[in-house]
Amino acid sequence: MNLPRAPKQRWARATLGLSLFFAVGAFVYLALDGSLFQGTVLAVLILGAGYWEYKKKLQEKRVARRYEAEAEEQRREDKR
Repeated sequence: MNLPRAPKQRWARATLGLSLFFAVGAFVYLALDGSLFQGTVLAVLILGAGYWEYKKKLQEKRVARRYEAEAEEQRREDKR
């Protein structure tokens, strides 16, 4: 079954953008404080976690759509 990509992933993209915003803020704060290395590490960790969550949400959406398609197909077969 070849399902198209989800056209609207607003919540997933919003959380990814929020983690990007938070990572930049943490980096700038720590860089201005004189801890450039710690700011970089924290920003990378935050971005990694945000990206992981983004991919997880997309995967959950794909699985849900696949189950819905299978259930719809099963309903059609039951009607025959």
